[in-house]
Amino acid sequence: MAAPARQRILDAAARLLREKGIARLTTREIAQAADAAEGSITKNFGGKLGLLTTLLSTDLPELKAWRDALTPPTPHAEDLKTALTGAAHAAIHYYAASLPLIAGAVSDATLFEAYRATNTANGTGPQIAVQQMTAYLAAWQRHGALDPAADPGTLALLFCGAAQLQAWTDYLAGPDLLPGSRADRIDHVVDLLLR
Repeated sequence: MAAPARQRILDAAARLLREKGIARLTTREIAQAADAAEGSITKNFGGKLGLLTTLLSTDLPELKAWRDALTPPTPHAEDLKTALTGAAHAAIHYYAASLPLIAGAVSDATLFEAYRATNTANGTGPQIAVQQMTAYLAAWQRHGALDPAADPGTLALLFCGAAQLQAWTDYLAGPDLLPGSRADRIDHVVDLLLR
């Protein structure tokens, strides 16, 4: 049985956006690749920008993996350092996967304004990652694994910024250009957050 048109469109769009970028990709091409009617993109997402926003905010596999890594702690949970290390790897993969999608949206002023308006209307955008990370760290703080004097929002901003910089440096300039290994950098950032 074929997947519903909405999911086929999301899958096809994610693949094509990575291959072509948003500026050169048409809704017709997405619909053809998804074996769906072109009007179903408008019906399900409000157009190409709504589709892009849905991918970035809910449907990229890398985003799902990052959210899965942010499982709230339980009395028998692994330690916070192990959890944050896993979340860092997942966050880096998400930021690397999202860059080609975002780059297309911000490269054109008209497209960027429409993308920003779509995010505002949908309550989506890059701040969501920081908000979710803040909630995750606050849960660990309530669990007693994070210093009660620490500010989870500031730590989340540092965590997300480090992951994004790692991903974007690898993607734009090439791997291994930052000092040390990626594993060492993640370890140092996690240690810094836990001080």
